[in-house]
Amino acid sequence: MSVSIIIPSFNRPDRLRGCLEALSRLDGGPYETIVVDDGSPEPLAPICAEFGDTVQCLRQENAGPAKARNAGAAAATGDFLVFTDDDCRPEPGWVTALLAAQGGAEDALIGGYVVNLLEDNIYATASQTLCDFLYDYFEASEGNTPFFTSNNIGCARSGFLKLGGFDETFPLAAAEDRDFGMRWREEGGRLVYAPDAVVGHAHELSFRRFMRQHSNYGKGARHLHKVLDSREAEAVKFEGLKFYVRLLSYPWTGDRQMRLQQTFLMFLSQVAMVGGYMRSRLG
Repeated sequence: MSVSIIIPSFNRPDRLRGCLEALSRLDGGPYETIVVDDGSPEPLAPICAEFGDTVQCLRQENAGPAKARNAGAAAATGDFLVFTDDDCRPEPGWVTALLAAQGGAEDALIGGYVVNLLEDNIYATASQTLCDFLYDYFEASEGNTPFFTSNNIGCARSGFLKLGGFDETFPLAAAEDRDFGMRWREEGGRLVYAPDAVVGHAHELSFRRFMRQHSNYGKGARHLHKVLDSREAEAVKFEGLKFYVRLLSYPWTGDRQMRLQQTFLMFLSQVAMVGGYMRSRLG
């Protein structure tokens, strides 16, 4: 099965170069790789040119990652689309693990495992721990999760195009992956977890950026509720006390570091999300 890798990127040439270097070491490659430059002040085409003919660069006016991913998918020639971000470093067996999990089933949306590469950055650590919690809480390994994060997914190109790709009306990088997973399932598809498909994530965060990120997630959640109402789909239920108790205790499971700090940031992340949701609702 032919494969196309799609990467949205905005104004991060060094991160993009690191991602493309990791992709050059993939088992079974080289694969068609499409970088969509989302209107960077300095074009990213020269970075892509360093990696030869298998990497092409498209450019669009700044419109966000959802539209960039859709543009990449429209230009792709592969039967199987895989998506990651420019601050990610896929491990060599990433694509082959996604393909093995799909097994040629066009109804399967595959999500891999993401690891934090910035262990000394408490904000990046807490952000990834939150993602790990959601996968565990919604039992991703049992096929029950409603979504996979868009920096590590793969699916048949035919299924992606039939679904219409990512909804471009979502606020920047906020809940469009959740909407995509929900629509995939509404159309009768399956969400299959592939923990062997590993991507490292080097997401630099400060306290301010951490809070803004989760505020944006709240805005995205509000938009998701509006979108679901518009298509008369089943509403997303608000989680009860059990969810938040498990969330705040999650950093104390396993061999995680900086447990107290992570617990505090988990709490603040939910405060920021509620604030973002309410500001969007009242605005």
